[in-house]
This record gives sequence, C-alpha cells and structure tokens, in this order.
Amino acid sequence: MSTANATKQTQLLKNYYGEYFSPIYWESGKKSRNFFAKIKKGKKSLFDRVFLKSFIIDDRICFRKSDFPEGEIIEQKSVYIKGAKQEATFHGFFIIHNTTEGIYGENISQKDTLEYFECRDKFPEIEENVKTKLRVKLGDVIRKLSQKYGDQLIVEVLADIIEEYFPNT
Repeated sequence: MSTANATKQTQLLKNYYGEYFSPIYWESGKKSRNFFAKIKKGKKSLFDRVFLKSFIIDDRICFRKSDFPEGEIIEQKSVYIKGAKQEATFHGFFIIHNTTEGIYGENISQKDTLEYFECRDKFPEIEENVKTKLRVKLGDVIRKLSQKYGDQLIVEVLADIIEEYFPNT
C-alpha cells in the first residue's frame, strides 16, 4: 500500500509530462470556474489566496510541481456552472504531499488551517528550515538524473560543478 493511501490522502494532480501535473478534479465547461491557491492568514478576511498559474499543454490544463511544495496548504475549488445554477463539485483545503505517482492532499479543515497559522506566528521555529527543503529538492533532481544517466556519471558531474562553483571549499 502506498503512503498516500495509508494516510487517507486525495490525489489532486497526476503527472502529465516532466514537472507538469494535470488536475484530477477539474470542471471543463466554458463557464466553469476552477482554481488552486496557496493559503495565507488573511488581514481583512479569514484567508488570503495566491492563485497558482496554470499552463496549457496539448489542450490539457497543467501546473508546475514546484508550485506544490511539501507541507504547503493549498485550496482547490471546482465549480460547475450551467445557466444561473452553480455547484461546487470539488472544494477543500489540503496539506500537500508529493509522491512519485502524483501530488496528493491531506484534507484539513478551515478551523485547523487557522490554528496552524496562529501556531506558526507564535512559534516560527516550527517551520521547516531552508536547508532541509533544499536537500529534498536537490535529492529529487539527483535521483531522477541518476536513474537516467547512472550514478557514476552524476557523481563526476556534481564533483565538477562543486569544484567550479565553490573552489575554496
């Protein structure tokens, strides 16, 4: 059983090509409204939203994996519209988890989201440090390249890069 299934996560996006992922729950009608947004604590309202930019690849809506960092809180909403009738077919706040199969979301309530932001404001050291995030990102790239080109070639190229960019270390 995959980790995503073990923790009751919902797959939000599936890999389409490379770093581009297509949403699973998305209304395709002309008048439909869909979005992914990073959630922040609001100043005038409960939450501020930073809407994620989508891309069209072969008539398919796609998003960059880098816009869905591990542990980020993302809101997704899909609204079906026909005439004056509107129906939210998918909506929720999710803690993002990346796997090899796709981008998953662990459902989180709005109340829990507010508590998370309140706790983060009081205890900023709880946030994951930059070194760990960088290690995860570089590790992902190195693993993919190692699978494609082999460990030995990647080690040689990394050694050359380190020597070139950081000669005094």
